[in-house]
Amino acid sequence: MPKTSQFADVMIKNPMFSGLPAEDFRKVSKSSVYMEMKSGDVLFRQQDPANEFFLLVTGKIKLSLLSVEGTEKVVDIINAGNTFAEAIMFRGMPGYPVNAEAVGDCSVLRINAEVYKDILRKSPEACFMVMSRLSVRIHWLMTELDRLSLHNATYRLVSYLLENVPKDVTEETEIQLAIPKHVLASRLSITPETFSRTIKRLVNEGKLEVHESHIILQDLEELRRMIAV
Repeated sequence: MPKTSQFADVMIKNPMFSGLPAEDFRKVSKSSVYMEMKSGDVLFRQQDPANEFFLLVTGKIKLSLLSVEGTEKVVDIINAGNTFAEAIMFRGMPGYPVNAEAVGDCSVLRINAEVYKDILRKSPEACFMVMSRLSVRIHWLMTELDRLSLHNATYRLVSYLLENVPKDVTEETEIQLAIPKHVLASRLSITPETFSRTIKRLVNEGKLEVHESHIILQDLEELRRMIAV
C-alpha cells in the first residue's frame, strides 16, 4: 500500500493544507492514513464518531442523507483533490451528519481532526487560510441552494451540464458522466421520472445527445440561453 507521504503533492494543492508551515504540514501528513475503496464501499455513516476529515486522492465520493422513509438524497459528489467533512472540526459534532460512499474505485486520506485543530490553535495565519477556504465553500452552497430551490428541473440539469464548459466554447461538447444517472438525478433533487422526461425532451429538441457514459451538448448557445438570468 502506498505511504501517505507519497501524496504530499496532492495535499499541498488543497487550500486546507497549502498555507501550513512546513513543520505543521509534515505533522498533518504523518498523522494521516491512506486507504483504498471499491465502488459501493462506505467510508462513514450518519452519526459515526467524527474524529477525521478527508482528502479525496482519486475517484469520487457520494455524500447522502436518508429520509425517515429510507429514501436517499444525494447532497454532494466529491471530486478528487477536494476535502470533505471538515466542518465537524469547528462545530464540535459527535457524529457525521451524512453518509459517504465510494462511486467507483477511489482512494482517500483520512486526516486526524485533533492534530489539525491543534495546529490552528497555534497559528492565526493558518486559521485565516481555513476561513478563506470555508467562505468559498459557503458561497458555493448558497449558489447551490438557489439553483435547487428557485429553478425547475430543466434549469438544474442544464446548469449542471454547463458547469465546467468554458464560456468561449461554442462547438458541440462532450460531457463524461462519472456518476450513474440516478445518482445525478438525486444530486439535482429531481425524481428519476422527471429526470428521464427532461432528458428525453432536450434530446427531441436537438439540444442533447445521450449515451451510456456521456452526454453531447449539441446546441450550447441555446442551452446557455435557457439558464441566463
